[in-house]
Amino acid sequence: MLDDPILREKARAAVQSGKLPARQPDRSWGGYGVGAACAICELPVTKQEVEFEIQYGDGHSPGIDEFHVHVRCFAAWDFERRLLDG
Repeated sequence: MLDDPILREKARAAVQSGKLPARQPDRSWGGYGVGAACAICELPVTKQEVEFEIQYGDGHSPGIDEFHVHVRCFAAWDFERRLLDG
């Protein structure tokens, strides 16, 4: 797993590039990973690891944007998005 400063840098870049929203998710929950790539560090969240799945849906467009993230990656993203929100 990557060091916290690197995770925060990757999280900040994901928000600034628009890859991840800078707002609180509409829905989120945790569970064991399904092997999906983490939206922050891009490593898979394995079945032995806990992940957060965060979802966004505005009610106007079809489908829901969902992202799988490691717990530590979620913490880095949450910290950075709050800083950027100011």
